Amino acid sequence: MTAAGRTALITGAARGIGLAIATRLALDGHPVIMLDASQDVVDAAAGLTERGLQAKGLRLDISDENAVRSLPQACRDWWPQLAIVVNNAGISPKHQGRKRDVLDMPIEEWRRVLDVNLTGTFLVTQTCLPTLVAAGWGRIIMITSQAARTRTPVPGAHYSATKSGMTGLARVLAGEVAQHGITVNCVAPGRIQSAMTAEAGNDVNAKHSATVPLARLGLPEEVAATVAFLASEGAGYTTGATIDVNGGSFML
Repeated sequence: MTAAGRTALITGAARGIGLAIATRLALDGHPVIMLDASQDVVDAAAGLTERGLQAKGLRLDISDENAVRSLPQACRDWWPQLAIVVNNAGISPKHQGRKRDVLDMPIEEWRRVLDVNLTGTFLVTQTCLPTLVAAGWGRIIMITSQAARTRTPVPGAHYSATKSGMTGLARVLAGEVAQHGITVNCVAPGRIQSAMTAEAGNDVNAKHSATVPLARLGLPEEVAATVAFLASEGAGYTTGATIDVNGGSFML
């Protein structure tokens, strides 16, 4: 199978980073399956199709096990060529533009973030794995966060915990599936222009930008470029790694 013939699945693909990733991979010649809890994902996929790209948009809550398990049938025409999985979907609740402290966090909010960000990632990955294993080639990419690398003041503890959990999942999985020609890596964005970061407000984002060596927020397309590399043949010897895309705000 040529690189251009490999199907890519992207979660949280209706807008922002997810849509930028789907667009970049489609431009690179991959048919893209775009998932999102919002109906907007159908229109987003249609927009790519109008540009002559191959895209399918499905409204789906990745925390719903039955819905995720139905994906191979729902996408049966494209599923046999599935080879790239980008786990991007995630939520980070704010209240009046601010996170809740652990002391004040309702258990329902904690559980919902874990269900979507971490369990949803597990369900999607597990559902996709048999096809990648059978093909003997695959790329699994987790979109984590700078919050998984160090303390950050904006997201809540549930978000940071889930993104750290995705990193741990990636490391273990990388060791399990390497024998099948599958790599598993993380991309950890800093503050990127998106609907999620906009919830924090202009003042918060401006103050953050002033602390970044490159003195700005990142662009979704810059995250997508990193994902495109990890999805390529050229990244075949990179696995279990995290690539930071943060303008120098965190250096390890």
